[in-house]
Amino acid sequence: HNAKAEIDIEGDSLDNRGMVIDFSDIKKIVKTWIDEKLDHKMLFNQKDPLLPAFQEHKEPVYIFDNNPTAETIAQAIYDYARSQKLNVSEVRVWETETSYATYNGKES
Repeated sequence: HNAKAEIDIEGDSLDNRGMVIDFSDIKKIVKTWIDEKLDHKMLFNQKDPLLPAFQEHKEPVYIFDNNPTAETIAQAIYDYARSQKLNVSEVRVWETETSYATYNGKES
């Protein structure tokens, strides 16, 4: 699968450069994490019966607590970015040009 992630970041003020945050800073933090953790990996639910076989053969995997849906991937990106002190308001993961899932951390 290929996907595209969009990350919305909010701020109450601009820095001395006139930015909430420089796009290159987001790329360094979030894209690096995506490349290291998710890209070219098999994405598994921790309860997937195939997971042990992939791990035994040292295949690259990333393990989620739930099914690795676009929504779950958006949540993982959101949670990581927030853990890095980015003021993320929303993450969208596009599976196709017309289909995406959004996660914003708000309880329904």
